[in-house]
Amino acid sequence: MLTITVDANRDIHMLASLFDRLVRKPCGVRSRPELAILLILLVPALANAVELEPETLQAWDAYVCAAKMRMEKRASGQVPFMWVDEERDLAERVRAGEVLVGPVDGNSPHTVPRGLIHDWIGAMFIPKAKLDDVMGVLDDYEHYKDFYRPTVEKARLLERTPDHEKVTLRMAQKAYSVTGAVETDDEIQIARLGADKEYSLSTSVRVQAIADYGRPSEHLLPKDHGPGYVWRTFSVSRLEQRDDGVYVEMEMIDLSRGIPWAFRWLIQPLTERLPGNMLLATLKETRDACTVDLVFNPRWSRLRGGDGL
Repeated sequence: MLTITVDANRDIHMLASLFDRLVRKPCGVRSRPELAILLILLVPALANAVELEPETLQAWDAYVCAAKMRMEKRASGQVPFMWVDEERDLAERVRAGEVLVGPVDGNSPHTVPRGLIHDWIGAMFIPKAKLDDVMGVLDDYEHYKDFYRPTVEKARLLERTPDHEKVTLRMAQKAYSVTGAVETDDEIQIARLGADKEYSLSTSVRVQAIADYGRPSEHLLPKDHGPGYVWRTFSVSRLEQRDDGVYVEMEMIDLSRGIPWAFRWLIQPLTERLPGNMLLATLKETRDACTVDLVFNPRWSRLRGGDGL
């Protein structure tokens, strides 16, 4: 394991010097070793604890409010309930087995004061499934650690009523030499629209970063204090049973710290791709867990503790 000891003043000057040398070179002659050195030095600099600022939170609240209003329009029938019904070929593609993922409005992340909002939407189709089959998987928090391994390490249901759930999650995600780990409490509002449609809104009410993840000194940082990989989360899930299966859509919205201007050329490609890749993996893993052929799916049978019959 590589351990990096950081002296803030020294490393700021080192980063500035190396960055200056790199940006003065044409892109084609930047070497891989130089980029690797810069990334190794940059990780501790960006991992320093910061505070979530009121102006960042205000921008987040406004963004989430707009997302909720969009969902209200879908639920009321003012616009199509499912995103894939907005363009004819989207529904055809998911019925053919494709898993679609893309940034909402074609652009993500969105820059807000001292932060970034990542907003991605995805869709898939699960043939032969029923609405209750899919809901059974999404509500099976005890097995999230199996369905969504290795990202979800633990999930536990805290409260449940017919239209409300509260859950706690412990998650970790590694990208290059950075591992971000958090614990969250999420409030989930559930709405059933007749026999064949359902949607839910999941809002984080507590997000705490885990410091020294995986070490004996591992501990939770205070709320709204930490590296800022994830400050807040909000997600929308939509399900519709038709065409001899279930359409599943997920929109995942996250708030993270901003990236210093000098380093955006290096870090921004990662911030642009990682949320979409995570959503794609979540959809595929959900589809795997929703396999309805219980007899010939030993993974599902094993997780359920049954014999598949």
